[in-house]
Amino acid sequence: MSDLAVLVVGAGRAGMVHARNFAAGVPGSHLVGIADPATDVAERAAAELGCQAFVDPVAAVTDDRVDAVVIASPTFSHADLAVAALAAGKHVLSEKPLAASLADAHRIEAALGAARCVFMMAFMRRFDRGFRRARELIDQGAVGEPLYIRSTTRGPGLPPPWAWDVERSGGLIAEVNSHDIDTVRWLSGQEFARVRAIGRAAKRPEIAASHPGFVDVLALQASLDRGGLAHIDGACPADYGYDARAEVYGTEGVLFVGDPAEGPLVVTKQQVRRDPVAGWARLFQDAYRAEDRHFIAACRGDAPAEPGLRDGLRALEVVIAVNRSLREDRDVSLGEVR
Repeated sequence: MSDLAVLVVGAGRAGMVHARNFAAGVPGSHLVGIADPATDVAERAAAELGCQAFVDPVAAVTDDRVDAVVIASPTFSHADLAVAALAAGKHVLSEKPLAASLADAHRIEAALGAARCVFMMAFMRRFDRGFRRARELIDQGAVGEPLYIRSTTRGPGLPPPWAWDVERSGGLIAEVNSHDIDTVRWLSGQEFARVRAIGRAAKRPEIAASHPGFVDVLALQASLDRGGLAHIDGACPADYGYDARAEVYGTEGVLFVGDPAEGPLVVTKQQVRRDPVAGWARLFQDAYRAEDRHFIAACRGDAPAEPGLRDGLRALEVVIAVNRSLREDRDVSLGEVR
């Protein structure tokens, strides 16, 4: 089988992480192009990467020279791009969240059902060495039966302005905490059953004034379908750095994974100090490389296409339930969302 020609849609932060991985070399593939509707952004990225620039993303994902597509564009564009790519016979790796609405997600699901293609979600924590080891230990019974799972993500900067609109992006729970939702599902082996969320625009109240539903700090409590409990918290901007951690408390012990600090530990009479994690791209750079390698292996039939569309759909259902809970100030069952 010849190398797969990969197109990356979106030349923002996540898109460039994937594009640089493929430009540097992912076995069984090569980077053919990068697409972004901003002409100067697309051309600048293409010049760096040594590939072709596309300014019409839909035309790009259906181009005959493309075999596989990485979707790293704004959330509201995911469904149109994924449906077009799948209809054209392209394999797809999609950044989170899957789509802006369940209706859009089901459009992707229908397109995948009619195609003979691979569809993967880019939940990169599943490819991180520490998080993978955590899952292995849980599977081996190291902490017994998981009873309570806590997952945290706090980012050092605000998401782009389009993400302030909850209807277009899903808000903080989608743009920041989708990974936590997947982490809870993946580490516990359970599905969300009921959620209750609170949040507010604590640092940026002026954004909430112009974008109803915007929150920059959020806490979510959830019950899971086999009796487990979960807690997710998110914040953005968190000025101290990037913070991604999880805890699993079980019948036989407790497991912790993730660290908001990196590098050497310095201890003096006056202080104990380590450097904070600067950003997600650095923290998870090896995980992104492993994810992109796994995607190509899945496209070539050498690895399972996991996490798949179902994982993206389950996470999106929780996003919608959380936003409903925030809006209506009540418990929301996943059954009413589905």
